[in-house]
Amino acid sequence: MKGSRVFVVVLAGVLLALVLSGYVAVRATSAQEQGAAAQPAAEQAAPAPDVLIVWAGGTPGAPPVPAPEKGRVDAVTQATAEAGNVKEIAEKLGKQFEAAGRSVLVIAAEDCRDPRLLMNAKAVVLGCPDYFGLPPWQMVRFFDETVYRLFSARVQLGDHVVTAFATTDRCLAILQGVLRSTGGKAVEGAVIHPRRTSPEDREALVKQLAERITAAM
Repeated sequence: MKGSRVFVVVLAGVLLALVLSGYVAVRATSAQEQGAAAQPAAEQAAPAPDVLIVWAGGTPGAPPVPAPEKGRVDAVTQATAEAGNVKEIAEKLGKQFEAAGRSVLVIAAEDCRDPRLLMNAKAVVLGCPDYFGLPPWQMVRFFDETVYRLFSARVQLGDHVVTAFATTDRCLAILQGVLRSTGGKAVEGAVIHPRRTSPEDREALVKQLAERITAAM
């Protein structure tokens, strides 16, 4: 009777070991398959435009800001002025380069999540309005999640041109300060305020900024 109990215990141990080893093997295979599936995405080449323009300026056409009495609501960051907003300025700047035969990528800050975009571009331009003396949160997130990856890896942009445009001198200084951390070749930026400049002046400022960038590339 005692011998049969020992046999049962040993058999149970063997079966448990087989089950555990099978589970470990399945987990290892699954991990390898997931790694193999993720590998092509990690190695996918990033675009390499001549000029990368990263902008943040709220949501054009956003619904009106809810009154404070509404309490807690999901409010959308308001855009700069309908005419001459930051997105429009970024696109106009991009067209200046395209007209000169340069490849351009104009991208919202919240969509620019790959540091290789900055590394591959010959010129990097940031643009945003002044919100309470600071860039909007989308641009700050871009600093924290994308630019910081270059900084933490000690990647320097070297002879790549870096510059910015903003709606105030104060905000422009912040953007240029961040760009200095990339080690790129700094070019004088531009203050382009949608309400304090005429359409003609905005066009002139955009053209001048494009010319400065082109001359430095």
